[in-house]
Amino acid sequence: MLKPFLTIFLAIILVTDVGTVGADIVILKSGEMFETRKAWKENGVVNYYKNGRVVRVDEKKVERLIQSPASVEANPPPEQRPAADPPPSSGVPAADQSHLPPSPADSDTGFLDLRWGQPLSQFEGLTLVGSDPAYGGVQQYINKQRKKRFGRASVDNIFYGFWQGRLYTILVETSNYLDFMDLKAEALRRYGEGRQEGDHEETVRWTGKGSDRLLSYDYDTDTGYLWMRSQSLHKKVRGSYPE
Repeated sequence: MLKPFLTIFLAIILVTDVGTVGADIVILKSGEMFETRKAWKENGVVNYYKNGRVVRVDEKKVERLIQSPASVEANPPPEQRPAADPPPSSGVPAADQSHLPPSPADSDTGFLDLRWGQPLSQFEGLTLVGSDPAYGGVQQYINKQRKKRFGRASVDNIFYGFWQGRLYTILVETSNYLDFMDLKAEALRRYGEGRQEGDHEETVRWTGKGSDRLLSYDYDTDTGYLWMRSQSLHKKVRGSYPE
């Protein structure tokens, strides 16, 4: 875990076009998120591009690495070519899990009447945009048929993450301050005041009621996001793939 002042300083540094389907996303265990034109794993380290240079982070500090299909197909430079990812751990396939109901306790996401653990088969209009090999595979989808709104707020993208075919995470992105302020107001209206991170008024955390949530904004890149995750499903994920 990074120290609090570093967590505040680094919260959401986006290094390329925000919300592009062809970008990779690195989410650290501290809650920070980085969007980059390419990220990959190599010898226990996660590498990603920032301002034309390669930044390296210990894999133990990384919660998720989401690679777009275009990034997965492209090879990195020869001198930085990563070792092949290990094959997904064996487990119950998504098709065998889709009939299971969401966890009954505290499963409401607080968005569109969706529930954590909801089977992918109950969603319509989703398009697969990326797959993360962590935890045996986490798939990222967007809904091209739906207007990009989070309640009253206009946003740039909404990503839905599924683990074993069940709703695990939601990531909402904005690319300007006015939209972020609308997103913040909507998040506060839905989830309460939350916990402000130090003196950084635009970084707010919520924990409890079945969800982990993080709202953050970066003035340098004029970008913001709201990240949400199922607590009960994450416990199952960590139980299946302990460190």
